[in-house]
Amino acid sequence: MKEDIYYEIGNESFNYRVAVIIRRNNDILLQVNTLVPFLVFIGGRVSLGETSVQAAIREFKEETGIDTIHKKSIALIENFFKSSYNGQNYHEILIVHELEFQDKSLYQEEVFSTIEKKHQNHITFHWFDIEDLKDKDIRPKIVLDLLAKQEFQYIINKD
Repeated sequence: MKEDIYYEIGNESFNYRVAVIIRRNNDILLQVNTLVPFLVFIGGRVSLGETSVQAAIREFKEETGIDTIHKKSIALIENFFKSSYNGQNYHEILIVHELEFQDKSLYQEEVFSTIEKKHQNHITFHWFDIEDLKDKDIRPKIVLDLLAKQEFQYIINKD
């Protein structure tokens, strides 16, 4: 297993992450965690040597067991925030990718369970109407504003 791209220096942390968008008409699939009072986009850290697209597909599969394919890249966001968990100051590079299910019948499902054993009692994945999310605590909220955008240039340079 490769190392995640993450490091700490004192009270400062750097994180390289991906977030996944799966759409069903005007709905998007989000992670619900009963241990926190907010919604998050499904995703995780990028590992050394993998592209952010590979990381998005891998992270989604690790969390749900579901195979996906890359549809498009939505945004690169440079986040600066203080963690409510550990007080760390974060500098985060977040790349948001839209994926779609390989098995189209899965769009009929309403709720998905995590396959990660350590999270099975408190994490599920639900569809939310994008319009209904404007009043909810979702992190990072800026991603909602980006969903309507049509253009993003994403380059993988392997020189």
